[in-house]
Amino acid sequence: MKKNKKGTCIIVFGYSGAGKTTLSKSIHPHVEKKIGKTILIDGDDFRQILYAFDKKYGYTLKDRSQSAISVYKILNIILDQNINIIYNNIGLNKFAHQVWRKNIKNLINIYIDTKVKDIIKFGKKKKIYNLKKDVVGVHIKSFLPKDIDIKVKNDFKTPLKKISKELIIKLSKIL
Repeated sequence: MKKNKKGTCIIVFGYSGAGKTTLSKSIHPHVEKKIGKTILIDGDDFRQILYAFDKKYGYTLKDRSQSAISVYKILNIILDQNINIIYNNIGLNKFAHQVWRKNIKNLINIYIDTKVKDIIKFGKKKKIYNLKKDVVGVHIKSFLPKDIDIKVKNDFKTPLKKISKELIIKLSKIL
């Protein structure tokens, strides 16, 4: 097992309904076995943490961008304790990506490549995609960074278990 003085942050990002949470949970035991104590944090959980401290960020592009600063600061507090993090969130935001790349050491970005139309067709997240505003990939243009560390495709035809195995193999080469 590799020992870092600071934890590793794995950001799993993609559209709502892409499989981020399921894949994050499936790689968690592997990551923990490979590099030590690892916690899972969901973007919605972070939103609740920030709300508790009167950081009432909404879902607009501006709010999503501004929250990225608070998020990286909290992530770094945890990482400084040599605790690894798997943080899944939509993350298709240029400002957030740049802030996290610049300010989080030991960062691994994992992109779950999925088309919004496939998510809707598969019947995932209907409630979200029926909203009238502030949905990434519908009302808010998504930003796909060029410096992705790992990319896996979820076409909803390949079982998530198989995608998870592919992800673990790719991740093992980096950890």
